[in-house]
Amino acid sequence: MKPQNGIPISLLRRTILFFVIVFLHFSLAFAQEKKDIQIHFENDSVAVEKGSTFSNFLVIENKSSEEITIQNIIPKEKYPGLLFYPKNDFILGAGQSKNLPVKLIANVDFMKLRSNEIQFQISYVTPTITRTENASFFVTKGENKNIAIYTATYENFINPAVPESSILLTVENQGYSKRTVKIDLQSIPDGLEMMPKQQTVSLEGLEKQTIEIKIAVRKQNTIYPEFNINAIVTDLLDNKIVGSNTLYLVVLSHNRQIARGNEAMGGSNFAEISYNENSSGFNYFQLRGNTAFRVTDNLRSRFNISADYYHEDGRYNFYDTWLELERKNTVLRVGNVNSNDYDYPIFGRGGKVSTKFGKNNQIEILALENNYNLYGTYFQQTKGSTMVGAKYGFGNAKSFNGKVSYIFDHDPRFNIDTQVANAVTSLLINDKHTIRMEMGLSHEEGLSNKDENAGALMGANYEGKIGRWDIQSFNSFATKSYAGIKRGSFFSNQRIGHQFSASQRAFIQYQNSQVEPEFLSFQSEPIQPGNTANLRYYFNSTEALGLGYQFSLKKWNFLLSPKVENQKTANFYTSQELFSYKLEANISTTLGAHGFNLTAEYSYSKENNKQDWFNSLKTTLSYRYKSFSLNGTAQWNATSVFDLTSYYNADRNFANYNVYASYNFQMLNHNLTGSFSAGAFYSELYKNLNSNITGNLEYKISPSWSTTGYFNLSGYKSTAEYASSGSYYQFRVGIKKYFTTATALGNHKVAFQFFEDKNYNGLLESGESVLANEIVKLDNYVAMTDKNGKVVFQNVPEGTYTLKVNESAGSRLMTDPVIMVHNNINRKVGLVKNIRVTGKLTEIKQAYDTVETDVTGIVVYAKGEDGKIYTAVVNPKNEFEFFLKDGKYDLYIENDKYSYTQPTQTILVTKEGYSKTVIFEYKKKDTIIKVKKF
Repeated sequence: MKPQNGIPISLLRRTILFFVIVFLHFSLAFAQEKKDIQIHFENDSVAVEKGSTFSNFLVIENKSSEEITIQNIIPKEKYPGLLFYPKNDFILGAGQSKNLPVKLIANVDFMKLRSNEIQFQISYVTPTITRTENASFFVTKGENKNIAIYTATYENFINPAVPESSILLTVENQGYSKRTVKIDLQSIPDGLEMMPKQQTVSLEGLEKQTIEIKIAVRKQNTIYPEFNINAIVTDLLDNKIVGSNTLYLVVLSHNRQIARGNEAMGGSNFAEISYNENSSGFNYFQLRGNTAFRVTDNLRSRFNISADYYHEDGRYNFYDTWLELERKNTVLRVGNVNSNDYDYPIFGRGGKVSTKFGKNNQIEILALENNYNLYGTYFQQTKGSTMVGAKYGFGNAKSFNGKVSYIFDHDPRFNIDTQVANAVTSLLINDKHTIRMEMGLSHEEGLSNKDENAGALMGANYEGKIGRWDIQSFNSFATKSYAGIKRGSFFSNQRIGHQFSASQRAFIQYQNSQVEPEFLSFQSEPIQPGNTANLRYYFNSTEALGLGYQFSLKKWNFLLSPKVENQKTANFYTSQELFSYKLEANISTTLGAHGFNLTAEYSYSKENNKQDWFNSLKTTLSYRYKSFSLNGTAQWNATSVFDLTSYYNADRNFANYNVYASYNFQMLNHNLTGSFSAGAFYSELYKNLNSNITGNLEYKISPSWSTTGYFNLSGYKSTAEYASSGSYYQFRVGIKKYFTTATALGNHKVAFQFFEDKNYNGLLESGESVLANEIVKLDNYVAMTDKNGKVVFQNVPEGTYTLKVNESAGSRLMTDPVIMVHNNINRKVGLVKNIRVTGKLTEIKQAYDTVETDVTGIVVYAKGEDGKIYTAVVNPKNEFEFFLKDGKYDLYIENDKYSYTQPTQTILVTKEGYSKTVIFEYKKKDTIIKVKKF
């Protein structure tokens, strides 16, 4: 019998058998050889410290019956710090073994090795074969794996008179291995525009790099002009945070608040009067304001007001208007009151008092009527719910905290009494595991129909990280009649993720959420069996099981996530169900100041258990460039169960489109700030076309006065059978006054006026100029003098402070810099200008040397005759400067990165000035340019 290709079966079988025998022969011979000759290092791993020597022994065992010859022992690469290893051939007799020492020193270059594996190749000869094998061991380096990020000085200043400022960040790899890290910057509080906000840097072992960050102030705040930049460094290899720092940033101002008090919502210390007009005809004047002031030495007050006056009807309305009084740790608020953490909506008009005791304990008591308006004649004043409640917070800020709350609500409109009690605790374990528990009880009673409901809430959340695994489990269940915010809800979200590498991760997630509340009957109608008109009912649920895989390629991030989802919604009159197979994809990147994000979700679905399946797609593209953003969305067919309730005809196919753009800007030296946005939305589902343009402007006339403006233009057009269209406009123009914040309880106001004291008598006299725009420090607090040379530090606690003037501006005090603060201070301070000395670093290059050097950040020292040492830092232009008083100085550099022709120079500074430029010439070390001549 032959197969179809013509080869006899018997020949094919004999050929296969022959190759099997030959393969087994060589496999057994190789296995025997491997067993007879064993080569390995004595220690698989060796711990090393920088600068220390260490050894490991190469063990060669000849377990065969014949002698072997060791011919070569060669390191796999040229390891720095390799002091000794055997190089001579030798014979190893049958049954013998030998331990050969390998010795190294952990110098800097060795510590910088990218691989921790030390490998050797060993060649040997037997009477039958010649073979080469590998032996290796690992080194465990004792090194600091942190990445340090810092600035050259503690204070970094922003001058609001210039469009943008810059600061230099130093990023230092404190370990020996090459690292690629991501630096994220965050403004605290929000208000700084930082470019770039995220940056990727590659660092060799022990390398420092200087990066420049451009900073602009989006939201000016002259009262509290300090910002922090939270810098976080993440290693892209394992996605771990390897460094962080809080960088102190100051927006210079002549009026400086030292202690920040409780800030009011919607701005602080201002008053604004504006005129509002809209196309509907309800035109009105509006007054908004907020201020803080001291009533007595021990009593501080805050006041907020919002009022509308409809001049055509002579009606008015007050809302969001309140007065707060604070004494030590107790705060009383009357007027419009709101609060949170009660698991019940709390807002209205009344009073609230809270007090702190101990380290982290606080109690709050409130009583109010649930009415948004405080008082007025424009809206009819109906009687709202009466609420009383209390809340107690406890625990510590680190590992354990919680709160217990209770609220009683009597609602005369629905004629129902409600009680809700709620408790929450949070426990942090080992910084990697967090457990949060919640429990609630409620009771409702109808005062007319005498029906009542009791309800309960239970919740348990867990977040943890175990190695490369992270686990999240969020769960809560509230009975249908629970009267809190989560009434009739069930929520379960389980997520398990695994980090494969810095650029790859995967997760699996299950989500089940349901809302099916139950309410008391309407008390205005008696309960009748079978009558649903007196009841309320609705049901929504979403259940989904999905997978996800995320990965990165350079600056591009990708996500793929398939899932199965079932959505339901129902009420007394209708119900809908949508079952879908979905695939979500996301692509995002940041290219300099440009950011792109594309999200697409494809669904293959069927509705209400019908046999027909349909396709749908929803995609969104977002683009960002600095303060400009552009977003567009397109949807084809239903992607949500709620879309099913909105069809105008039997054809389920439809398309929706949306495009939206926004721009935030600052112009005219930050005096003009504002934002514009515009968008259009077309819906084939809802048969309409909407458009909208909005703008918000503020122009600073002076440091304390501004004009404000707002406009909104909207258009609507129906595309249904009976089409209609319309438009709407609204605009507001106003004037705004900013106030200086009152000094807090127990603090003082410290004011100075600085001038150039030409005759050294400490008095401001005719012919002596005041010093404007001079940077002044009171310990760590910094401000800048105004055009009259004045600066005010508010809210200064009692104590001893050191007054300094920014030395880079060349000024020094003529009085004692130590200031004792126990009351308000208003003092004139004379200064004497120092002499500016400039210098530069210049490289001496060899012929054909094209490699550029960077001396940014090198420190130059100036030592005076009195032994005092001044420092200056070389900027990116290779320049430095000192401000010195007259005298003799030694200028020198103690940096050994380059060789200097004259590392120390002596200069003489006189009162007439120093006009020369100090030049430090330098060369590269150990660099020789070889030129081949023909």
